[in-house]
Amino acid sequence: RLSEHAGVPLDPATSRGTLTAQVALGLPLKADLAPGSSTYTIAMDVSNFAAERIVMGHKVEAAALKVNANNQGYWIRGDVKINGTAGTLDLRKQKSEPDAELRLQALLDEPARRRLGIDFGGTVTGSIPVKVTGRIGNKSVDDRMNVEADLTPVKIENLLPGWVKPAGRSARASYALVKLPKTMRFDDLVIDGAGATVKGTVELETASGDIVSANFPTFGLSDGDRASLKVDRGNDGVLRVAMRGDVYDGRNFVRSSLAGGGDKAKHKQSDLDLDIKVGTVAGHNGETLRGLDLKLSRRGGRIRNFTFNSKIGRDTPLSGDLRLRARDNHQVIYFETDDAGSLFRFTDMYPRMFGGQMWVAMDPPTQEQAPQVGTLYIRSFAVRGEPALERVVSGAPGAAGSRGGVEFSEMRADFTRFPGKMAVREGIVRGPLVGATVEGQVDYTKDEVHLRGTFVPFYGLNNMFGQIPIVGLFLGGGSNEGLLGITY
Repeated sequence: RLSEHAGVPLDPATSRGTLTAQVALGLPLKADLAPGSSTYTIAMDVSNFAAERIVMGHKVEAAALKVNANNQGYWIRGDVKINGTAGTLDLRKQKSEPDAELRLQALLDEPARRRLGIDFGGTVTGSIPVKVTGRIGNKSVDDRMNVEADLTPVKIENLLPGWVKPAGRSARASYALVKLPKTMRFDDLVIDGAGATVKGTVELETASGDIVSANFPTFGLSDGDRASLKVDRGNDGVLRVAMRGDVYDGRNFVRSSLAGGGDKAKHKQSDLDLDIKVGTVAGHNGETLRGLDLKLSRRGGRIRNFTFNSKIGRDTPLSGDLRLRARDNHQVIYFETDDAGSLFRFTDMYPRMFGGQMWVAMDPPTQEQAPQVGTLYIRSFAVRGEPALERVVSGAPGAAGSRGGVEFSEMRADFTRFPGKMAVREGIVRGPLVGATVEGQVDYTKDEVHLRGTFVPFYGLNNMFGQIPIVGLFLGGGSNEGLLGITY
C-alpha cells in the first residue's frame, strides 16, 4: 500500500526479507490533522533481502541493509549483489523528487560482465572498477544509468580495432547506459587514455550482445589520429562498417593482425561489408601507406570480395584483391608491389630489405581459423646493414660493400599461417654472391623466431657443381645448396 509513495519499483510478490525497525512518531492529538503535521523517524535493519528487477531489470540481494527514513525522504545503503555481482549500494529518495537517486560501486570481473550482459570476450582481461549513478522509480520511462569505468587495471586487446593497452596504463571510459526492451544503448560514450580518444554512441542487442549500430565522430586510438567510424546492421543482418580519416596509426592493428586472434577469436563472425578510406596510415620504422582504399565483403564466415589500393615507399603502388589461382582454380588473397622492402618495414617483419618486386598469394581467413597456405615471391632486392652477411661477402669479387648492401636476384618461400604463428618451408634465397635455404616458424604472440637452413657463400660459383647431372648429387647435395655451406 505504501509503494506508490515510496517511488521504488519493489514488487511484494517477487521480494523477500526480514526487518527490524525503531519508529518515532510525532502525532498531534486533535480532531483535524493538517497535512504534514505529523512527523516520523525510522531506523531499520533489513536482513536476507532479495528483489527481482529492481535495478535495470536485474535482481538485487543483500545480507544486510541499513534504512533511514523521515518526512523528507529515505536512505538505503549496504553491500549488495546485483545479478550475482558484488557492489556497494547507496539509494536516496527526497520527498520533492519523483524518483530515487542510485549510486553503486562495483568491481566487474569477466564472469560479472557476462552476467550483466556486457561480454567483451577475450578483448578485455581483468577486473574493471565502475561507478554507476542514476534514478529509479515506478514512473521512469526507461532506465538510464551514468557509468564511469576505470580501465587502468585491465589489459585490452582490440576492444576497438587496433586498440591495445597493457594493464596498468591509465585509461577511463564514461557513458550513459540506457536499457531498452531489446537493446542496450551506450550514449555519450567517451574513452580517454592510453593514447585513445573515442567519442560516440553504441547500441547492442541485449540477448546476444551483437552490435546493432555505432557512430564515432571522433575515433582515435593513438595520439594524432584523425578519423571517424560508423557501423550499422541492416535488416539482412549484414554489418556495414565505414571508416574515414586523414591520419591513422596502424601499428597496433598490424601487430594484432599478424598475431591473430588465437582462442579468443573463435566466435561467430558477422556478415560484414567493410569500407575504409584513410589519407595516411602510419606503420613501423617510419613507413606509411598513403591513399588507402580498402573494401571487403564477408558472408557466412567466408570472404566474398576484397580490394586493396594504396601507395608505399616513394609512391610505389601496393595493391591486393581476391582472385582464382590458375593451377588449381582455388581462391586466394593476392598482394603485389614493387617495393617489398618498404612493406616489410611497414609491418616490422624485416627492416633491412630494400627494393624488390613482390607478390604473395594465400588462402583467405575463415571463421574456423583454418590454416592459411600461401606463397611469397620477391625478385631484385638488396639487404643492407646486416653485418654478418656483409662480412661473408666482403672478400668476394664484385662485392658491393656495406653501403650498397648485398644484392639478391630472387627469394621464394611457401608458408602456412596459423593463429599467432607462421610456418615457413622450402624457402630459397638466390644471389650472385650468397644464397640460403630457410625453414622454421615465426611466433608473433611470443615475439620469437625459430628459423634454420643452410647459408651458402659465393652462391653462383658454388651452386654450379650442384647443377651437373649425376655428379651434382655427390658434390652439390641438390639444386638449392652449394658445395660449401654453413648451417644456421
